Amino acid sequence: MAHPIALSTPLGTVTGIEERGDAGSPLLVCIPGGSYNSHYFDVKGHSLLAAAHDHGFPIVALDRPGYQGSDALHGEITYAKHAQVLNAAVAELWKQYSDSATGVVLIGHSMGGAIAVHMAGQRPSWPLLGISVTSIHTDAPEPVTQAWNSIPADATIPFSKEQRIQFMYGPEGTWDPEVVDDAEVATDLIPVAELLEVVGGWTTDFTTLATEVTVPVHYALAEHEGLWISTDEGVQAFAAAFTASPSVTAERVSGSGHNLDHHHGSGEFHERQLAFARTAAAAARL
Repeated sequence: MAHPIALSTPLGTVTGIEERGDAGSPLLVCIPGGSYNSHYFDVKGHSLLAAAHDHGFPIVALDRPGYQGSDALHGEITYAKHAQVLNAAVAELWKQYSDSATGVVLIGHSMGGAIAVHMAGQRPSWPLLGISVTSIHTDAPEPVTQAWNSIPADATIPFSKEQRIQFMYGPEGTWDPEVVDDAEVATDLIPVAELLEVVGGWTTDFTTLATEVTVPVHYALAEHEGLWISTDEGVQAFAAAFTASPSVTAERVSGSGHNLDHHHGSGEFHERQLAFARTAAAAARL
């Protein structure tokens, strides 16, 4: 069972949850998306932490600044600042794992995927082996962009259960009705500044940010995306932006919505993420 952790860094405290693993495996560090805390990756019946533990991986899911017990950012809220804080948190983690783990693989969902790209581009002090980036893109439907831009920029808001179903889950039959309630423990308020960046600066800066990533990349976008325009061509174009990466694998995940980790296919998807982590770790040893 995952247990809570708190990491003290020069940039503030970062909290999260952790499952220990076997020596000789990469450490997986998970970054949740907007309006979700670290428990997003540990929902009953859909837990990436449990799947990783079963395969011997040590895994930590972190609460981004302002979520759960993590200190909020001072001043402007940006993904780059999130990345600075989380890079410092992983540096503290690495002090605990450097004798047993082979390096770090980042797993970022939605805005957490955008932040993982920033983290990789900032050239962290710890050994980054690869990044798995999911449920993020640069082509949002116009109604989504209009919705986020209509909210005051300095507000912090909740998403209702109905909004989560609308935006974050695929059609009925692709997920169990209970999962939305089971995931309630993972929900949180979201600063509107995060929403504005995801349809603003992120969409214009991504191409440049992607060229700064020099490790293997796994990218996945759901077939039934509620927050992005999902096409095979769009998935391949996004993946192609990682021009400095030694390898990029990309997939459009059928039968799933934005919260890839909470749909019927989550188990198989997690197996592919874990396989990517193994491959990235093996490539680093060559």
